[in-house]
Amino acid sequence: MAGAGRRGLKQKNKSHSSGKHKSKRGLKRDSHGKWSKTLNKKKMLKEALRMEAINKRLSDRQDGFDERRIGTVSEPPRLVVIVSLDKRVNAAGLLELLVGADMSATTNVSEQKITHVSACKMKSRISFFVPEYGNLEAVMDATRVADVVVFLMSCESGADKFGEHCLSCVIGQGIASHMFVCQGLTSLKKKKNSASRKMMEKIIDTRFPGEKVKSVDNWQEAQAVWRQLSSNSLTEVHFRDSRPYIFAEKIEYMPNEEDTIRDSGEGSGYGTLKLSGYLKGQPLNVNQLIHIPGWGDFQMSQIDSSDDPYPLVIKDRRDHKAKANGEDKKSVGSRTFCLARAINPESLQSEVIPDEMDQEQTWPTEEEMTEAKERFKAPKGTSDYQGTWIYALQSGEDDSGDESEDDDENMDGSTGDKNGAGSDDGEMDDGEDCGNFDAATETEIDDENYDNQIDMDEEKQMYEKMKEEKLHVQFPDEIDTPLDIPARTRFARYRGMDSLRTSVWDVNDSLPYDYARIYRVSKHHYKRLKKISMKQREDDDADNMDAEVGEFVTIHVKNVPKSLMDAHQTNSVISAFGLFSNEQKMTLMSCLIMRMNGFTSPVKSKDPLVFQLGFRRFSANPIFSEHSFQNNKFKMERFLPPTNFIVASMFAPITFAPAPVLAFRENVMGKYDLVAKGSLLPLDTNRIVVKRVVLSGAPFKINKRSVTVRYMFFNREDIDFYKPIELRTKYGLRGHIKQPLGTHGHMKCTFNGQFKSEDTVLMNLYKRVYPKWSYNPVVSILPPYLEDVSNDKDDEDEWEDMADDDNDEKGDAYKLFD
Repeated sequence: MAGAGRRGLKQKNKSHSSGKHKSKRGLKRDSHGKWSKTLNKKKMLKEALRMEAINKRLSDRQDGFDERRIGTVSEPPRLVVIVSLDKRVNAAGLLELLVGADMSATTNVSEQKITHVSACKMKSRISFFVPEYGNLEAVMDATRVADVVVFLMSCESGADKFGEHCLSCVIGQGIASHMFVCQGLTSLKKKKNSASRKMMEKIIDTRFPGEKVKSVDNWQEAQAVWRQLSSNSLTEVHFRDSRPYIFAEKIEYMPNEEDTIRDSGEGSGYGTLKLSGYLKGQPLNVNQLIHIPGWGDFQMSQIDSSDDPYPLVIKDRRDHKAKANGEDKKSVGSRTFCLARAINPESLQSEVIPDEMDQEQTWPTEEEMTEAKERFKAPKGTSDYQGTWIYALQSGEDDSGDESEDDDENMDGSTGDKNGAGSDDGEMDDGEDCGNFDAATETEIDDENYDNQIDMDEEKQMYEKMKEEKLHVQFPDEIDTPLDIPARTRFARYRGMDSLRTSVWDVNDSLPYDYARIYRVSKHHYKRLKKISMKQREDDDADNMDAEVGEFVTIHVKNVPKSLMDAHQTNSVISAFGLFSNEQKMTLMSCLIMRMNGFTSPVKSKDPLVFQLGFRRFSANPIFSEHSFQNNKFKMERFLPPTNFIVASMFAPITFAPAPVLAFRENVMGKYDLVAKGSLLPLDTNRIVVKRVVLSGAPFKINKRSVTVRYMFFNREDIDFYKPIELRTKYGLRGHIKQPLGTHGHMKCTFNGQFKSEDTVLMNLYKRVYPKWSYNPVVSILPPYLEDVSNDKDDEDEWEDMADDDNDEKGDAYKLFD
C-alpha cells in the first residue's frame, strides 16, 4: 500500500476567462477552420425591420405606378391654400402661374371659388383656394383643412401687420405642410435681391429655422413649385387626420316644409344644409355627429356619393389622334346615388338632466337667489351686498350656496370691499373686454369724430383693470379686511389650511349646480373613455355603407337654424368634422396656454374669450390656475401672467387631446386680438381650483418673538374665530394667535423666530372656485384692423400733430389720464 497514490486530488488549474464574448482563437477552434457569420437577437431584429421597410417602399412605389397607369388615383386632390401675408402681393398672379405650369392641364372652378387643376403631363391634380386678404376667419378655416399652405410674401416688406398676425394664428392651430414663396425677385438687382431674401428669411427663421423662400416669376419656377406641392410628404395633424372631415365646395340650404308653410318670419325656422366635397381623414358613418366650426354640433340624415367631378385622365396617342380627326368622346354625366341613411343617429343631448330631488348638489339656482332678494329688503344705510350677508345670517343659511358671488368681490384692491366696485360680474355686465391701447394708434384718426368712436366706459374699465393688475403684482392675493363687515361674515366661505399641497380637500364637497349638468371624467378613466369613444362605430343596417376617404360626397345636415345660414358670408368657407362618440357632451375642459409676446393688455380671470380648440370654435369665460404636478389642488390666478404657462378651465364639450388651442379677445376697436396659444390637457373634472386671499396685519409692539399685531381684524370676535389658523410672515416666520387684546382688533401673536419691524404678518384663507356656464358655440372671429400701407407715414404725422395740440381743443377721450 505504500506505493499507492492518493485518488481524487488531481490538480485542476482555472481556465482563462475571456469575458462574455468569445475570442478570435476560440471562434476559430470551434468552427474547425470554417468561418460563419452569427447574428444576435438585436442584430436579427434590426435586419428584419430593414427588410420590412424596403418591401413596404417597393410595394408603395408599385401601387403608385399602377394607379398612374390606370389613369386615375384613389386619393383626393391635394388642397393648396394660398395665404397673402402682405396687401401688395398678387395672389391671383401666383395662381395663374401655377395653373399654367402644365399647358395640357384641365381647369375647373367650383361654386366656392376652388380651382381644380388636373395636370396630365405631371400626372397629378391639385385644388387651389385663395382666401380673401384680411378675412382671418376664412384664412383659419381654410388652412385648418388644407394639405399644403403656401405663404405669399412681399419682396419689399415680407409681411405686414395682418400677415404677422395671420401667420401666428395659422401656425398656432396646426398645419400639415407649408411653403414660402415670393414674386418679383428676378426683377430686382443682384444686391437688392440678396438683401430682400435675407429680410424675408429673417422673418421666417423666427418660426421655421432654416426655411428658405422660393421665387415664382416664370413658368419654369412655377413647374418646380408644382412638383414640390404634389410630391412632398405631408405632416400629420392628429386632431384632423384622426377623424373624417370635408371642405365644402358646394353649399345648398333647403328649409323644412313645416317652417316654409308656417312662415313665422325672416331668419326663423330650421332646414337641411347640403355640403358637397371630398371626404378626407377617416371614413364617415351617417349615424355620427358632425361639427361645423362656429355653428355647433348637428346630426346627418343622409350621405350621397357621386363620381369624381374633377378626375385625372391621362391622355395617350389615341386621344390626340381622335382629336385631330375631329372625333371627340362624349362626356358621361356624373352618377349620384344614396350611400347611407341615418337609422340610429347619436343623440345631441350634451348635458345631464339633474334630479331636483337629489340633495347632493347644495348650490342654489339663480331663480332661488332672485326670489330670496325679492323677499328680503336691505336695511337703510347698507348696500345690497351687505344686505345679502345680513339676510343669510338671519335666515341661518350657509353662505357657501351663493353661486352668483364672484369670489373677487373687490378683493384685489384696498378699497374694493368698502365701496363694492370692481367685481368680476359687474365688469362683464358693463361691457365687453377692452384690448390693446396700441391698436388705437394704428387706425386712421379723424380729429373731428375721434371722440365719438371711443367708448369712455370701456376706457375707464381698462384703466381700472390695469391698476388692479399692478396692485396684484406688488401684493399678490392681499386684500384689506373691511371695516363695516365682520371678517368671519365676509370670508365665511373660506377655510384655513396648514399647506395647500398636503392638505386634503374632498372633490365632492359643496359642488355647484352646474356640476350636476356635466359628465364627470377623472384623469384615471380618461384613457379608457378615449379608447372607447374613438372606436369605429359599426353600422347595424346592411344597406348602409360608410363613406370612404377620397370619395366626392354630399352630406345632408338636418335641423340647421336658418339664422346661421343667413349670417353666412359669401367670402367665408364652411368645413365639417365628424365627431367621435361622447364628444358632444359637456364637461370641464382645461388647456395649457401662454400669453403672446405682443399682447400687453390685462386679461382677468372669468373674462369672455373666444377659443379655437382643435376643430372647435366657441366663446367661454375661463378661470386661470397655476400649472404644476404636485397634487390635485391648484391656486387660482386672478390675471393672465405675462410669462410662464397657465391653465385655463371652462365648461365645454369633450375633446380628446392632443389639440392646439388659440385664445382671442375683442379689443376697443371691435376686432379680435390673439391673446394666448397652447395645447389641450387630458380631461379631469376632479381638478380643484382654489382661490387664496391673504389678510395682512402690521406689527404694533415687538418683544423678540412676541408681537402685538393690528389692522388684520377690527373686533374681538373675529380674532377668536380665526385663532386656530397658522400665521406667516413675508420673511418666512411662522406663528399663531395667542390672545386678543382689547375690543378694537389688536392681538398678541408668537412666532418661531426674532420678528423684524419691517416684516408683515399674513394669514392665508382658501376657497374652491368654479368657472361660469358661459359656453356658446355660435361665434365668429372678425378680421383685425387692416393698416393702410400707403398712408402709414401720414397717420404717424397726423397723430404727432394731434398730440401737440392744446388740451382745450381735445375731447373727453384725451382727459382720461390727466
